[in-house]
Amino acid sequence: MDRLRGSVVIPWILAVIGFPIGGVLAQQLAGPAATIPAALLSGLVAGAAIGFAQASALRLRSLSVALWVVGTAAALAIALGLVTGAIGQVQTSTEAIMLGAVSGALVGVAQSALLMRAGISSAWTWIPVTAVAWAVGWLITASVGVALAPGWPVYGLSGAVVSQIITGVALWRLVPSRDRMRAIA
Repeated sequence: MDRLRGSVVIPWILAVIGFPIGGVLAQQLAGPAATIPAALLSGLVAGAAIGFAQASALRLRSLSVALWVVGTAAALAIALGLVTGAIGQVQTSTEAIMLGAVSGALVGVAQSALLMRAGISSAWTWIPVTAVAWAVGWLITASVGVALAPGWPVYGLSGAVVSQIITGVALWRLVPSRDRMRAIA
């Protein structure tokens, strides 16, 4: 069976570039994710960049690319809006980890719906895996000394590498073949 080991997992991990690109674009367009409107716009922009990088790595086509990108963007926007509404701008490692868990869970819900559409029977496991991966991503970013005060909508490159590895391993376990991923398209 054509396993994803060499065909999707490595490009998935390389899709890490969507995180810093999305974060910088969001910061430029919306400013710090310190207010609910700024958080919503930041989430849409960063989520679209991340979703596009991931959809490209998965080699999704047409409607599936759009669904993956829109789902990721909407989920990140909602998560950032909720967390910003609850605690204001993220400033501590604990708050960053909480943001990661909430963002990852909502992104996981949106993306798992597409995995379910492709007939992945255990697609629901994508939700906790993504929540943990995104929480760890924020933990790593905060631990290496990246300032949280600028109000970044997503974690940095160091956290992105780790979160993409975690989710890449889960993706490898979830999807038995490239053909199954093509069923998403």
